Amino acid sequence: MINPRQCDDFALQPLDETATTDFYELTVARHRHNATIVTSNRTPDEWLGLMHDQLLAQSAVDRLTSTCHELIIEGDSYRKRQRPSRGSGA
Repeated sequence: MINPRQCDDFALQPLDETATTDFYELTVARHRHNATIVTSNRTPDEWLGLMHDQLLAQSAVDRLTSTCHELIIEGDSYRKRQRPSRGSGA
C-alpha cells in the first residue's frame, strides 16, 4: 500500500497491482477536494508505464494533471547541495 507520508519520490520503481489500485483510489478521493503534492524524477506520462493497470493509471494521472501546477526544478540534487562540504584537511 502507498503510504503518502513515507513517499519521498513517486514512481522510482514499478507499482504492483495493489499499489496501482491504491494510487488510483487515493487520487479519486482527493480530486477537487484536497491539495495533493507529488514529487517525482519522472514525468506523469512516464508513470503510466510503471503501473500495473493502464486504465487505472491513466484515469489517476488525468485527474492529477487536469488542474495541476507543475514545478520543474533543474540543477544539482537538493540532497547533494545540503551535504556538508568536506574541508581539504578533513
